[in-house]
Amino acid sequence: MAEDEDSVNETNSGVKKNGNWKEIAEFGEEVEDIMEKSGSEAESLEKFGEWRPKVEESESDVKRKTVDEAVMKEKKLEKESDGVRNDLKEASGKMAEAGQKAAKKQVPDKEIIEASEEAAKPFYSRIAGLLRKIESAIYSWITLRFNPYYLDTEDFSVDIKDKKNGKFEMDVAVPEEEKREGLKENFREEE
Repeated sequence: MAEDEDSVNETNSGVKKNGNWKEIAEFGEEVEDIMEKSGSEAESLEKFGEWRPKVEESESDVKRKTVDEAVMKEKKLEKESDGVRNDLKEASGKMAEAGQKAAKKQVPDKEIIEASEEAAKPFYSRIAGLLRKIESAIYSWITLRFNPYYLDTEDFSVDIKDKKNGKFEMDVAVPEEEKREGLKENFREEE
């Protein structure tokens, strides 16, 4: 492919396109279709389909989606917590079980550990939520100010650079050679 400002250009790692927001959004849709045909994992396609720019969206929408994808996604502690009152009630129950075991001259190790974990859940949950807010602010205000919007999946990675004056560049990198060549070939056929 010749290096043309408005066409899809090949790179060593995949393909890229320069254009206005609408052209980049349409390119993202084409990439999604091609990657689906090439056998990319459903999870990768779903993540990309949610993240990629849409014609009706603005750059700030993709920025928000990039931040959401980049910040801590592990919400296990938050999901496990049933609230301070319930977690502490559960911890009290576990301590009572430990006391009963100790009274019977049994070692209550398991019950003490479980009680400690229950008592700590609401605090870990709040700390994790606070850290996510801080991380989100850092990505929004610092990281994305100097870096492109990006998404990494199991099958490919994508970034969008703001080239100023209403122009953008979307770069799609595919590590697996067969899928990468399939992507390039599909765009060659369209020219």
